[in-house]
Amino acid sequence: MISAVHIEDEIRNIELLETLLRSGCADIVKLVGYAREIESAYQLINTVQPQLVYLDIELNKGNAFELLSMFDKINFEVIFISAYSEYGLKAIRANALDYILKPISTDELRAATEKAVNKINQATAHFNLNLVEALNKMREETVLKKIGIPVLTGLIFVNSDDIVSVEASGSYTIIYFINAEKIICTKNLKYLESILPSQSFLRVHHSWIVHLKYIKKYYRGKAGLLEMENGTTICVSVRKRKSLFDQLFG
Repeated sequence: MISAVHIEDEIRNIELLETLLRSGCADIVKLVGYAREIESAYQLINTVQPQLVYLDIELNKGNAFELLSMFDKINFEVIFISAYSEYGLKAIRANALDYILKPISTDELRAATEKAVNKINQATAHFNLNLVEALNKMREETVLKKIGIPVLTGLIFVNSDDIVSVEASGSYTIIYFINAEKIICTKNLKYLESILPSQSFLRVHHSWIVHLKYIKKYYRGKAGLLEMENGTTICVSVRKRKSLFDQLFG
């Protein structure tokens, strides 16, 4: 099931689409929010990170094309819903997935939504395949390297390849290993970032460094999450997502 939002300035049309989706598309899409004007729509999309946007053309204080122009990158599918057929060509140029004329037909809405689901699922499958290939390549190329970890009693020498992740804990850090062991380092996260091999490790959050080869799965959404091989889940900050993808696929 995919997530969607509805951008529409008239309440009765918002309620109508919600009813139609509930009766005809509840098994494939979940409506997670709506907005009635450009600014609130922009904030909503950035906050909930929907996979699909049902978008009216004429909005309060602007139109759909002004809204789309506010995004540096559109990482969601768009289905336009409008009472005006003359916007069809402009919608195509804006890479709309579909264009539905009001009054909305239940069958047409279902068909357009299924098209969005299929396209999103294909993109997800392609992303997961690329992720697997990148991680497999990284596993083959990773070189074992001994590093000294400062602890309260002295130094512990470990293979960096055995480290799954590192978590900030005040002025100390907690280092998690693939064998489920962990140690407390007396240095901060910035120090660990400086001594871990940069080709294998990446700081994905102000509190976390991860070993890229131990990433099992990435969950998209408002807060991107990594599932690691040892079962832990780690939040990826918005500003670190590009670095993560660049290092995995670059």
